[in-house]
Amino acid sequence: MKNKSPLVGIIALAIVMVLLIGAVAVHPAKQRLILATTTSTQDSGLLDHILPNFESKYDCIVDVIAVGSGQAMQIGKTGDADVLLVHSPASEKQFVKDGYGTSRTLVCYNQYVVIGPEADPAGVSQANNVTDAFNRIYQNGTEGKATFVSRGDLSGTDTKEKSIWVKAKLNVTTFSNSWYLSTGQGMGAVLDITEQQIDKGYTLSDQATYYTRKATGIIPHLEIVYQGDPFLYNQYSVIPVNPALWPNINATLAMDFVNWITSPEIQNMIADYTVGGRELFVPNAGPGSIAENQFIVSHYRAAATIRIE
Repeated sequence: MKNKSPLVGIIALAIVMVLLIGAVAVHPAKQRLILATTTSTQDSGLLDHILPNFESKYDCIVDVIAVGSGQAMQIGKTGDADVLLVHSPASEKQFVKDGYGTSRTLVCYNQYVVIGPEADPAGVSQANNVTDAFNRIYQNGTEGKATFVSRGDLSGTDTKEKSIWVKAKLNVTTFSNSWYLSTGQGMGAVLDITEQQIDKGYTLSDQATYYTRKATGIIPHLEIVYQGDPFLYNQYSVIPVNPALWPNINATLAMDFVNWITSPEIQNMIADYTVGGRELFVPNAGPGSIAENQFIVSHYRAAATIRIE
């Protein structure tokens, strides 16, 4: 049998290449949106609940970078994300003011809660307000009866925690690492570390991550020992990164995301998201210029989904 001509092989290869190129032309690569967000939206399962809707509606893929809010905004500043979903209001407003973001729109809220062991050796559950709660932890910590596990990662939760110590007139930089543990970890990991503190560990957590972690059975001995102070209000907002600074930003898809997550359909999906029968986020889409302090006072305690126990 004679060997086939090399020309036949070349022609066959050319046909394959044409078919492959045609396939790519018929099925172009999907758009990608890079979302930098806080660990609580990821750890709580909220993103898994809502993002498939966005990916289907806009025929795209969302790449999620879940870090602390401070790190998420730093990623935005370097143009390595298209849009942010974060919960550190003062830093967010500065981010937009400095020109890194084009707008700030409210999405939803819940509350921060003080987590501790069932025995509550510091008596935090008897506190009159959150500063009283932190003073009790401080006093018992210095006496060796309690430990406090801090995220220490410049996240929204970390920023809130530090502001409570300031409000309590205590200087966190003077705290001994024998009882104050700065971990640099996300919320889920911090809750796990707190569980390991042998019945004397406390931390500050967002409500959603705590309830989600509790439902897994990983932190069976941790309870909410204090909640309800309006200072513990926890607002989440969406910010598209400024394409004028970074031409590579997918500005169109970022704005689609803003309009989508604040739409009635997705606001209802956020409201419907529950873990163990508990609603974890209260939707409140609106412009970031809303006087949030007035909103807190008038709506926080009245919200049926925020349980003050």
